[in-house]
Amino acid sequence: MSSVRGVLKEARRAISTMVERGDYGAAIEALSAMVEKAFSELGEALVNAVKELRDNVNALRERMEKLTVNVDRLTANLEREVELRRGLEGRVGRVEGRIIEFGLGERLARWCEDYGLKFGVLPRDPFRVDGVIEGEHVIALVEIAKLGSEEDVEQLLEGAKIYRERMGEEPSALVLYVYARRPPEELVRLCERHGVIVDNSPRRIARRLAELDRELGRRTG
Repeated sequence: MSSVRGVLKEARRAISTMVERGDYGAAIEALSAMVEKAFSELGEALVNAVKELRDNVNALRERMEKLTVNVDRLTANLEREVELRRGLEGRVGRVEGRIIEFGLGERLARWCEDYGLKFGVLPRDPFRVDGVIEGEHVIALVEIAKLGSEEDVEQLLEGAKIYRERMGEEPSALVLYVYARRPPEELVRLCERHGVIVDNSPRRIARRLAELDRELGRRTG
């Protein structure tokens, strides 16, 4: 564009001189030549400008494509990290749950021993429950849970069926040992309907099963 302005400025001076001399024909020819040259210069400048603009747009497109790829990779990495973290939290939660259940099982075992009963751990596969409490006559399957749920009750009922098929003995009682402060009322009513003992006190559980053991002994005696 600066070259076009230079051409116009130079031509203006020349035409002014021709007009002052009265050489109008030459002035007209010079004006025509100036316009032609100016348009030529202008066209070339526009072509160069368009080419430069196209190059800039292509460079910007390449940068945007690279940025998009980087964003996609970052998003994928973040999603992968979230999944790994969730998986790790889940595994940690399960480990913590098993540690808590083991500790509660130990407490229950000590109280059972005080009442002349024996607590033993059962494999989850196939029995689906955490343990069994045995006396001279009583056999009680035990499930240990934080709050307790309908699923825990279903596992006890299924565990009783499996125990009967595998061991050839009918469990005398089903126990849901929860380590929440107080079992939810809805859970208590559900356990009552299915004859499941639900309690958060290992001492009360052991005492109740000891009473049931004596009662069963009197029946068979």
